[in-house]
Amino acid sequence: MVGLLAIGPGCGKSNSSGGSGEGGSGATGGSSPTGGSSATGGATATGGATGTGGATGTGGGGTVSCTITPMASPSSMIPTVGIVTFTTTLPSPTEAHIDFGLDTGYGMTAPVDLAAQSYRTLLLGMKPSKTYHFRISVTSSGGICLGGDNTIATGAQLNGLPSLDTTTNNKAALAPGFVVTGQYVTSGHAPAFIFDSDGSYVWWYDDTSDACGARMSYDGNYIWIASGNVPDGMTTDHVHRVTMDGLTDTDFTTAFAHHSHEVTPLPDGSVAFFTYGTGTNGCDDIKIFPTGGTPSSTATTLVNARTAHGGTASCHVNYIQYSPSDDTLIFSDLDNDCLTKVSRTTGATVWVLSGSNGITSTFTGDLWKGGQHGFQILSANDILLFNNNSPSSGGSGSGATALEVMLDTGANTSTKVWSYTASPAIQVMALGDVQRLPNGNTIVNYGPASTIEEVDSGGTVVQEVTSTRTTFGFFEKRATLYGPSTK
Repeated sequence: MVGLLAIGPGCGKSNSSGGSGEGGSGATGGSSPTGGSSATGGATATGGATGTGGATGTGGGGTVSCTITPMASPSSMIPTVGIVTFTTTLPSPTEAHIDFGLDTGYGMTAPVDLAAQSYRTLLLGMKPSKTYHFRISVTSSGGICLGGDNTIATGAQLNGLPSLDTTTNNKAALAPGFVVTGQYVTSGHAPAFIFDSDGSYVWWYDDTSDACGARMSYDGNYIWIASGNVPDGMTTDHVHRVTMDGLTDTDFTTAFAHHSHEVTPLPDGSVAFFTYGTGTNGCDDIKIFPTGGTPSSTATTLVNARTAHGGTASCHVNYIQYSPSDDTLIFSDLDNDCLTKVSRTTGATVWVLSGSNGITSTFTGDLWKGGQHGFQILSANDILLFNNNSPSSGGSGSGATALEVMLDTGANTSTKVWSYTASPAIQVMALGDVQRLPNGNTIVNYGPASTIEEVDSGGTVVQEVTSTRTTFGFFEKRATLYGPSTK
Protein backbone atom coordinates (compact mmCIF):
# COMPACT_ATOMS: atom_id res chain seq x y z
CA MET A 1 0.00 0.00 0.00
CA VAL A 2 1.01 3.65 -0.10
CA GLY A 3 1.88 3.47 3.56
CA LEU A 4 -1.03 1.95 5.39
CA LEU A 5 -3.77 4.05 3.89
CA ALA A 6 -7.03 2.19 3.53
CA ILE A 7 -7.68 1.59 -0.13
CA GLY A 8 -11.10 1.75 -1.65
CA PRO A 9 -12.27 0.04 -4.81
CA GLY A 10 -9.86 0.51 -7.68
CA CYS A 11 -10.51 1.69 -11.15
CA GLY A 12 -9.63 -0.15 -14.30
CA LYS A 13 -6.50 0.59 -16.27
CA SER A 14 -6.87 3.83 -18.19
CA ASN A 15 -4.08 5.02 -20.42
CA SER A 16 -3.82 8.38 -22.11
CA SER A 17 -1.51 7.82 -25.01
CA GLY A 18 0.42 10.18 -27.16
CA GLY A 19 3.27 10.15 -29.54
CA SER A 20 6.79 9.96 -28.29
CA GLY A 21 7.50 13.49 -27.14
CA GLU A 22 10.87 15.06 -27.44
CA GLY A 23 9.56 18.56 -28.06
CA GLY A 24 6.82 20.51 -26.45
CA SER A 25 4.87 19.00 -23.62
CA GLY A 26 1.39 17.73 -23.32
CA ALA A 27 -1.46 18.30 -21.02
CA THR A 28 -4.90 16.99 -21.52
CA GLY A 29 -6.13 19.76 -19.28
CA GLY A 30 -8.66 17.36 -17.88
CA SER A 31 -10.64 18.11 -14.79
CA SER A 32 -9.21 17.55 -11.36
CA PRO A 33 -10.93 15.27 -8.91
CA THR A 34 -12.93 16.06 -5.88
CA GLY A 35 -11.74 13.89 -3.03
CA GLY A 36 -11.19 10.33 -4.13
CA SER A 37 -13.72 10.09 -6.90
CA SER A 38 -13.48 10.78 -10.58
CA ALA A 39 -13.28 14.41 -11.47
CA THR A 40 -16.20 16.13 -13.04
CA GLY A 41 -15.28 19.76 -12.76
CA GLY A 42 -14.26 22.09 -15.43
CA ALA A 43 -13.07 21.92 -18.97
CA THR A 44 -9.55 22.81 -19.99
CA ALA A 45 -8.85 26.51 -19.71
CA THR A 46 -7.80 28.06 -22.98
CA GLY A 47 -7.83 31.74 -22.07
CA GLY A 48 -5.13 34.16 -23.07
CA ALA A 49 -5.19 35.38 -26.59
CA THR A 50 -2.28 34.75 -28.91
CA GLY A 51 0.09 37.71 -28.87
CA THR A 52 2.76 38.94 -31.22
CA GLY A 53 5.07 39.60 -28.30
CA GLY A 54 5.17 43.37 -28.66
CA ALA A 55 7.39 45.58 -30.71
CA THR A 56 10.62 44.49 -32.33
CA GLY A 57 13.65 45.29 -30.16
CA THR A 58 16.62 47.06 -31.70
CA GLY A 59 19.34 47.06 -29.10
CA GLY A 60 17.58 48.58 -26.13
CA GLY A 61 20.68 49.60 -24.19
CA GLY A 62 22.78 46.58 -25.09
CA THR A 63 26.41 46.80 -26.12
CA VAL A 64 25.68 45.58 -29.65
CA SER A 65 23.02 46.80 -32.05
CA CYS A 66 20.76 44.17 -33.59
CA THR A 67 17.12 43.44 -34.29
CA ILE A 68 15.19 40.88 -32.20
CA THR A 69 11.70 40.06 -33.45
CA PRO A 70 9.61 37.93 -31.03
CA MET A 71 6.36 36.02 -31.30
CA ALA A 72 4.62 34.82 -28.14
CA SER A 73 1.42 33.04 -27.13
CA PRO A 74 0.19 30.91 -24.21
CA SER A 75 0.12 27.14 -24.65
CA SER A 76 -3.24 25.91 -25.89
CA MET A 77 -3.15 23.16 -23.24
CA ILE A 78 -1.66 24.90 -20.19
CA PRO A 79 -2.34 28.61 -20.62
CA THR A 80 0.04 29.69 -17.85
CA VAL A 81 2.94 28.45 -20.02
CA GLY A 82 4.20 31.00 -22.53
CA ILE A 83 5.71 29.85 -25.83
CA VAL A 84 8.18 32.37 -27.29
CA THR A 85 10.00 32.20 -30.62
CA PHE A 86 12.13 34.91 -32.15
CA THR A 87 14.49 35.88 -34.93
CA THR A 88 17.56 38.07 -34.58
CA THR A 89 19.99 39.77 -36.89
CA LEU A 90 22.84 39.18 -34.42
CA PRO A 91 25.16 36.67 -36.11
CA SER A 92 26.39 33.50 -34.41
CA PRO A 93 24.73 33.86 -30.97
CA THR A 94 26.61 32.14 -28.14
CA GLU A 95 23.96 32.61 -25.42
CA ALA A 96 20.44 33.90 -25.06
CA HIS A 97 17.84 34.14 -22.34
CA ILE A 98 14.45 35.71 -21.68
CA ASP A 99 13.79 37.75 -18.55
CA PHE A 100 10.10 37.86 -17.61
CA GLY A 101 7.80 38.93 -14.80
CA LEU A 102 4.70 40.88 -13.85
CA ASP A 103 6.46 44.20 -14.50
CA THR A 104 9.57 45.50 -16.21
CA GLY A 105 11.65 44.49 -13.22
CA TYR A 106 11.09 40.96 -14.59
CA GLY A 107 12.51 38.70 -11.83
CA MET A 108 12.43 35.31 -13.61
CA THR A 109 14.72 34.06 -16.36
CA ALA A 110 14.22 31.37 -19.01
CA PRO A 111 17.34 29.98 -20.72
CA VAL A 112 17.19 29.76 -24.51
CA ASP A 113 18.31 26.60 -26.30
CA LEU A 114 20.20 27.98 -29.28
CA ALA A 115 19.67 24.70 -31.13
CA ALA A 116 15.88 24.91 -30.87
CA GLN A 117 13.95 25.81 -34.00
CA SER A 118 13.27 29.57 -33.99
CA TYR A 119 14.87 29.59 -30.51
CA ARG A 120 11.62 28.21 -29.10
CA THR A 121 11.53 28.86 -25.34
CA LEU A 122 8.93 28.25 -22.63
CA LEU A 123 8.10 30.82 -19.96
CA LEU A 124 7.35 28.72 -16.86
CA GLY A 125 6.04 29.77 -13.46
CA MET A 126 3.48 32.38 -14.51
CA LYS A 127 0.22 32.87 -12.63
CA PRO A 128 -3.19 32.54 -14.35
CA SER A 129 -5.05 35.48 -15.89
CA LYS A 130 -2.17 37.95 -15.73
CA THR A 131 -0.22 40.08 -18.17
CA TYR A 132 3.52 39.40 -18.09
CA HIS A 133 6.38 41.44 -19.49
CA PHE A 134 9.37 39.79 -21.14
CA ARG A 135 12.63 40.86 -22.74
CA ILE A 136 15.02 38.80 -24.88
CA SER A 137 18.78 39.07 -24.47
CA VAL A 138 21.15 37.64 -27.09
CA THR A 139 24.94 37.41 -26.74
CA SER A 140 27.60 36.89 -29.37
CA SER A 141 31.37 37.25 -29.41
CA GLY A 142 30.81 40.93 -30.13
CA GLY A 143 28.69 41.62 -27.06
CA ILE A 144 25.10 41.65 -25.81
CA CYS A 145 22.01 42.82 -27.64
CA LEU A 146 18.83 43.50 -25.65
CA GLY A 147 15.40 43.38 -27.24
CA GLY A 148 12.49 45.61 -26.34
CA ASP A 149 9.90 45.05 -23.63
CA ASN A 150 7.06 42.75 -24.75
CA THR A 151 3.92 41.37 -23.11
CA ILE A 152 2.03 38.09 -23.02
CA ALA A 153 -1.34 37.35 -21.37
CA THR A 154 -1.82 34.08 -19.51
CA GLY A 155 -5.13 32.23 -19.52
CA ALA A 156 -7.53 31.22 -16.79
CA GLN A 157 -6.90 28.55 -14.16
CA LEU A 158 -8.38 25.14 -14.82
CA ASN A 159 -11.72 24.66 -13.09
CA GLY A 160 -11.79 22.05 -10.36
CA LEU A 161 -8.21 22.29 -9.08
CA PRO A 162 -8.07 21.76 -5.31
CA SER A 163 -8.24 24.98 -3.32
CA LEU A 164 -5.00 25.91 -1.54
CA ASP A 165 -5.03 27.95 1.66
CA THR A 166 -1.65 29.60 2.22
CA THR A 167 -0.54 31.21 5.49
CA THR A 168 2.83 32.93 5.33
CA ASN A 169 4.19 33.88 8.73
CA ASN A 170 7.53 35.26 7.60
CA LYS A 171 7.84 36.08 3.91
CA ALA A 172 11.43 37.25 4.24
CA ALA A 173 12.45 33.85 5.65
CA LEU A 174 10.54 31.84 3.01
CA ALA A 175 12.58 30.05 0.36
CA PRO A 176 11.34 31.34 -3.00
CA GLY A 177 10.33 28.86 -5.62
CA PHE A 178 7.76 26.35 -6.81
CA VAL A 179 6.33 23.15 -5.34
CA VAL A 180 5.98 20.32 -7.86
CA THR A 181 3.54 17.68 -6.63
CA GLY A 182 0.22 16.04 -7.39
CA GLN A 183 -2.89 14.56 -5.88
CA TYR A 184 -3.16 10.92 -4.84
CA VAL A 185 -6.57 9.24 -4.93
CA THR A 186 -7.55 5.60 -4.66
CA SER A 187 -10.07 5.76 -7.49
CA GLY A 188 -10.81 8.10 -10.35
CA HIS A 189 -8.12 10.52 -11.45
CA ALA A 190 -6.30 13.57 -10.11
CA PRO A 191 -3.87 16.15 -11.48
CA ALA A 192 -0.19 16.79 -11.15
CA PHE A 193 0.36 20.47 -10.45
CA ILE A 194 2.86 23.18 -9.55
CA PHE A 195 2.20 26.14 -7.27
CA ASP A 196 4.37 29.10 -6.37
CA SER A 197 5.36 30.67 -3.04
CA ASP A 198 2.10 32.65 -3.00
CA GLY A 199 0.04 29.47 -3.28
CA SER A 200 -0.94 30.29 -6.88
CA TYR A 201 -1.15 27.50 -9.43
CA VAL A 202 1.30 27.96 -12.30
CA TRP A 203 1.00 24.54 -14.00
CA TRP A 204 -1.37 21.55 -14.03
CA TYR A 205 -1.92 18.32 -15.90
CA ASP A 206 -4.37 15.42 -15.60
CA ASP A 207 -3.28 12.19 -17.33
CA THR A 208 -6.50 10.30 -16.37
CA SER A 209 -4.92 8.61 -13.33
CA ASP A 210 -3.72 9.89 -9.97
CA ALA A 211 -0.46 11.80 -9.53
CA CYS A 212 1.13 10.17 -6.49
CA GLY A 213 4.60 10.85 -7.91
CA ALA A 214 5.27 13.94 -10.04
CA ARG A 215 8.93 14.74 -10.76
CA MET A 216 10.54 16.91 -13.39
CA SER A 217 13.20 15.34 -15.58
CA TYR A 218 16.79 16.21 -14.78
CA ASP A 219 16.99 18.58 -17.75
CA GLY A 220 13.71 20.27 -16.75
CA ASN A 221 12.00 19.56 -20.09
CA TYR A 222 9.40 17.07 -18.83
CA ILE A 223 7.38 15.97 -15.85
CA TRP A 224 7.15 12.25 -15.14
CA ILE A 225 3.74 11.45 -13.59
CA ALA A 226 3.35 8.11 -11.80
CA SER A 227 0.21 6.75 -10.22
CA GLY A 228 0.28 5.21 -6.75
CA ASN A 229 -0.88 1.81 -8.05
CA VAL A 230 -1.42 0.51 -4.52
CA PRO A 231 -1.99 -2.37 -4.32
CA ASP A 232 -0.90 -3.55 -7.75
CA GLY A 233 -3.86 -3.67 -10.12
CA MET A 234 -6.35 -2.33 -7.58
CA THR A 235 -5.72 1.21 -8.80
CA THR A 236 -4.56 2.39 -12.20
CA ASP A 237 -1.01 1.40 -13.17
CA HIS A 238 0.00 4.54 -15.02
CA VAL A 239 3.29 6.29 -15.93
CA HIS A 240 3.35 9.19 -18.37
CA ARG A 241 6.02 11.69 -19.43
CA VAL A 242 4.60 15.11 -20.19
CA THR A 243 6.44 17.98 -21.80
CA MET A 244 6.21 21.27 -19.97
CA ASP A 245 4.06 23.13 -22.50
CA GLY A 246 1.34 20.50 -22.25
CA LEU A 247 1.42 19.57 -25.93
CA THR A 248 2.90 16.05 -25.87
CA ASP A 249 1.97 13.22 -23.50
CA THR A 250 3.86 9.94 -23.94
CA ASP A 251 2.48 6.83 -22.26
CA PHE A 252 5.24 4.70 -20.67
CA THR A 253 2.90 2.51 -18.63
CA THR A 254 3.89 -0.76 -20.33
CA ALA A 255 7.60 -0.09 -19.85
CA PHE A 256 7.02 0.62 -16.13
CA ALA A 257 4.47 -2.18 -15.61
CA HIS A 258 3.68 -3.04 -11.97
CA HIS A 259 5.48 0.06 -10.67
CA SER A 260 4.22 1.83 -7.57
CA HIS A 261 4.32 5.24 -5.90
CA GLU A 262 6.82 7.28 -7.96
CA VAL A 263 9.72 7.29 -10.41
CA THR A 264 13.06 9.10 -10.06
CA PRO A 265 14.71 10.69 -13.13
CA LEU A 266 18.52 10.44 -13.14
CA PRO A 267 21.10 12.86 -14.60
CA ASP A 268 21.91 10.63 -17.59
CA GLY A 269 18.25 10.48 -18.68
CA SER A 270 17.57 7.04 -17.23
CA VAL A 271 14.88 6.56 -14.58
CA ALA A 272 15.04 4.57 -11.33
CA PHE A 273 11.84 2.95 -10.05
CA PHE A 274 10.55 -0.16 -8.31
CA THR A 275 7.97 -2.82 -9.08
CA TYR A 276 5.99 -5.34 -7.12
CA GLY A 277 7.95 -8.53 -6.57
CA THR A 278 7.21 -11.77 -8.35
CA GLY A 279 8.15 -15.42 -7.88
CA THR A 280 8.95 -17.16 -4.62
CA ASN A 281 10.72 -14.16 -3.11
CA GLY A 282 7.69 -11.88 -3.35
CA CYS A 283 9.70 -8.75 -2.52
CA ASP A 284 9.92 -5.65 -4.70
CA ASP A 285 12.50 -5.18 -7.45
CA ILE A 286 14.65 -2.08 -8.00
CA LYS A 287 14.78 -1.27 -11.73
CA ILE A 288 16.40 1.14 -14.20
CA PHE A 289 14.62 2.40 -17.31
CA PRO A 290 17.31 3.07 -19.93
CA THR A 291 18.59 6.41 -21.17
CA GLY A 292 16.79 7.29 -24.39
CA GLY A 293 14.21 4.58 -23.77
CA THR A 294 10.90 4.47 -25.63
CA PRO A 295 7.49 3.21 -24.52
CA SER A 296 8.45 -0.25 -25.83
CA SER A 297 11.80 -0.39 -24.01
CA THR A 298 12.51 -2.97 -21.29
CA ALA A 299 13.76 -1.88 -17.88
CA THR A 300 16.69 -3.68 -16.25
CA THR A 301 16.30 -5.24 -12.81
CA LEU A 302 19.14 -3.92 -10.67
CA VAL A 303 18.48 -5.86 -7.45
CA ASN A 304 15.69 -7.34 -5.37
CA ALA A 305 14.88 -5.45 -2.16
CA ARG A 306 15.15 -8.52 0.07
CA THR A 307 18.43 -9.53 -1.51
CA ALA A 308 19.77 -6.02 -0.86
CA HIS A 309 18.77 -5.59 2.80
CA GLY A 310 18.71 -9.22 3.91
CA GLY A 311 15.24 -9.21 5.44
CA THR A 312 12.96 -12.21 5.82
CA ALA A 313 9.52 -10.58 5.88
CA SER A 314 7.39 -9.05 3.13
CA CYS A 315 8.64 -5.88 1.43
CA HIS A 316 6.98 -2.63 0.50
CA VAL A 317 9.36 -0.26 -1.28
CA ASN A 318 7.87 3.23 -1.43
CA TYR A 319 10.59 5.70 -2.47
CA ILE A 320 13.95 5.83 -4.25
CA GLN A 321 16.57 8.57 -4.68
CA TYR A 322 19.90 8.97 -6.44
CA SER A 323 23.15 9.93 -4.66
CA PRO A 324 25.37 11.62 -7.28
CA SER A 325 28.47 11.90 -5.08
CA ASP A 326 28.96 8.12 -5.00
CA ASP A 327 26.72 6.96 -7.88
CA THR A 328 24.37 4.99 -5.66
CA LEU A 329 20.63 4.58 -5.16
CA ILE A 330 18.88 4.58 -1.79
CA PHE A 331 15.43 3.02 -1.45
CA SER A 332 12.91 2.99 1.40
CA ASP A 333 11.16 -0.22 2.50
CA LEU A 334 8.17 0.67 4.66
CA ASP A 335 7.45 -2.86 5.89
CA ASN A 336 11.01 -3.26 7.13
CA ASP A 337 11.64 0.23 8.57
CA CYS A 338 14.85 0.72 6.64
CA LEU A 339 16.74 2.62 3.98
CA THR A 340 19.13 0.61 1.81
CA LYS A 341 21.95 1.99 -0.32
CA VAL A 342 23.05 0.04 -3.41
CA SER A 343 25.46 0.66 -6.28
CA ARG A 344 23.63 2.09 -9.30
CA THR A 345 25.75 -0.02 -11.66
CA THR A 346 26.00 -3.39 -9.88
CA GLY A 347 23.20 -3.42 -7.30
CA ALA A 348 25.69 -4.38 -4.59
CA THR A 349 24.62 -3.33 -1.09
CA VAL A 350 26.62 -0.47 0.41
CA TRP A 351 24.76 -0.21 3.72
CA VAL A 352 21.43 -0.71 5.48
CA LEU A 353 20.13 1.99 7.82
CA SER A 354 17.70 1.03 10.61
CA GLY A 355 15.46 -2.03 10.10
CA SER A 356 13.03 -4.50 11.63
CA ASN A 357 11.88 -8.09 10.97
CA GLY A 358 15.35 -9.55 11.36
CA ILE A 359 17.21 -6.95 9.29
CA THR A 360 20.64 -6.05 10.67
CA SER A 361 21.39 -2.33 10.39
CA THR A 362 24.90 -1.42 9.32
CA PHE A 363 24.72 1.42 11.84
CA THR A 364 23.94 1.63 15.55
CA GLY A 365 22.86 4.70 17.47
CA ASP A 366 19.96 6.97 16.46
CA LEU A 367 17.58 4.93 14.31
CA TRP A 368 13.76 4.97 14.09
CA LYS A 369 10.58 2.91 14.11
CA GLY A 370 7.13 3.36 12.68
CA GLY A 371 7.94 3.45 8.97
CA GLN A 372 9.22 6.09 6.57
CA HIS A 373 8.39 7.45 3.14
CA GLY A 374 10.07 10.33 1.31
CA PHE A 375 13.66 11.32 2.06
CA GLN A 376 16.48 13.47 0.72
CA ILE A 377 20.17 12.66 0.35
CA LEU A 378 21.89 15.80 1.66
CA SER A 379 25.30 14.23 1.16
CA ALA A 380 26.67 10.69 0.95
CA ASN A 381 26.43 10.38 4.76
CA ASP A 382 23.71 12.90 5.63
CA ILE A 383 20.08 11.78 5.24
CA LEU A 384 16.85 13.69 5.86
CA LEU A 385 13.75 11.50 6.06
CA PHE A 386 10.02 11.55 6.80
CA ASN A 387 9.42 9.17 9.71
CA ASN A 388 5.69 8.36 9.84
CA ASN A 389 6.19 7.10 13.42
CA SER A 390 3.04 5.01 13.04
CA PRO A 391 2.02 3.00 16.13
CA SER A 392 0.80 0.16 13.92
CA SER A 393 4.39 -0.52 12.89
CA GLY A 394 6.22 0.08 16.14
CA GLY A 395 6.29 3.87 16.30
CA SER A 396 5.23 5.94 19.30
CA GLY A 397 2.26 7.50 17.52
CA SER A 398 3.28 10.92 18.81
CA GLY A 399 3.26 12.49 15.35
CA ALA A 400 5.17 12.22 12.12
CA THR A 401 8.73 13.57 12.33
CA ALA A 402 11.23 15.05 9.91
CA LEU A 403 14.49 13.42 11.00
CA GLU A 404 18.06 14.15 9.88
CA VAL A 405 20.79 11.64 10.69
CA MET A 406 24.52 11.84 10.08
CA LEU A 407 26.32 8.57 9.35
CA ASP A 408 29.86 7.73 10.42
CA THR A 409 30.86 4.98 8.00
CA GLY A 410 34.08 4.33 9.89
CA ALA A 411 32.50 3.77 13.29
CA ASN A 412 29.19 2.57 11.75
CA THR A 413 27.13 4.93 13.90
CA SER A 414 24.06 7.05 13.17
CA THR A 415 23.59 10.36 14.99
CA LYS A 416 20.44 12.49 14.96
CA VAL A 417 21.48 16.05 14.14
CA TRP A 418 18.06 17.66 13.57
CA SER A 419 14.37 16.83 13.88
CA TYR A 420 11.02 18.53 13.64
CA THR A 421 7.54 17.50 14.79
CA ALA A 422 4.56 19.74 14.11
CA SER A 423 2.68 21.33 17.00
CA PRO A 424 0.03 20.12 17.36
CA ALA A 425 1.38 16.83 16.08
CA ILE A 426 0.24 15.50 12.69
CA GLN A 427 0.01 11.72 12.47
CA VAL A 428 -0.08 10.16 9.01
CA MET A 429 0.30 6.48 8.25
CA ALA A 430 0.59 6.92 4.48
CA LEU A 431 2.82 9.00 2.24
CA GLY A 432 4.82 11.95 3.57
CA ASP A 433 7.89 13.69 2.18
CA VAL A 434 10.59 16.14 3.22
CA GLN A 435 13.23 18.40 1.63
CA ARG A 436 16.01 20.69 2.88
CA LEU A 437 16.02 23.97 0.93
CA PRO A 438 19.02 26.05 -0.16
CA ASN A 439 18.38 28.72 2.50
CA GLY A 440 18.40 26.12 5.30
CA ASN A 441 14.64 25.80 5.67
CA THR A 442 12.98 22.39 5.61
CA ILE A 443 9.68 21.72 3.84
CA VAL A 444 7.53 18.88 5.23
CA ASN A 445 4.67 17.31 3.29
CA TYR A 446 2.08 15.42 5.36
CA GLY A 447 0.35 13.76 2.40
CA PRO A 448 -3.17 12.69 3.38
CA ALA A 449 -3.28 15.31 6.13
CA SER A 450 -3.44 17.85 3.25
CA THR A 451 -0.74 20.01 4.84
CA ILE A 452 2.68 21.24 3.72
CA GLU A 453 4.82 23.19 6.20
CA GLU A 454 8.04 25.10 5.59
CA VAL A 455 10.03 25.59 8.79
CA ASP A 456 13.32 27.32 9.57
CA SER A 457 16.28 25.59 11.22
CA GLY A 458 14.81 26.28 14.64
CA GLY A 459 11.49 24.62 13.78
CA THR A 460 9.48 27.84 13.44
CA VAL A 461 6.78 27.58 10.78
CA VAL A 462 7.51 30.07 8.01
CA GLN A 463 4.62 29.04 5.75
CA GLU A 464 1.78 26.52 5.81
CA VAL A 465 -0.22 25.36 2.79
CA THR A 466 -3.39 23.36 3.42
CA SER A 467 -6.25 22.05 1.32
CA THR A 468 -9.61 20.69 2.35
CA ARG A 469 -9.66 17.99 -0.31
CA THR A 470 -6.16 17.06 -1.42
CA THR A 471 -3.92 14.15 -0.52
CA PHE A 472 -0.55 15.55 -1.56
CA GLY A 473 1.70 13.07 -3.32
CA PHE A 474 5.50 13.13 -3.20
CA PHE A 475 7.00 16.50 -4.00
CA GLU A 476 9.99 18.70 -4.69
CA LYS A 477 10.43 22.43 -4.18
CA ARG A 478 12.53 24.12 -6.86
CA ALA A 479 13.91 27.66 -6.91
CA THR A 480 13.35 27.63 -10.68
CA LEU A 481 11.47 25.42 -13.12
CA TYR A 482 14.52 25.22 -15.37
CA GLY A 483 17.35 22.72 -15.10
CA PRO A 484 17.94 20.06 -12.43
CA SER A 485 16.29 19.94 -9.04
CA THR A 486 18.24 20.37 -5.81
CA LYS A 487 16.51 17.28 -4.38
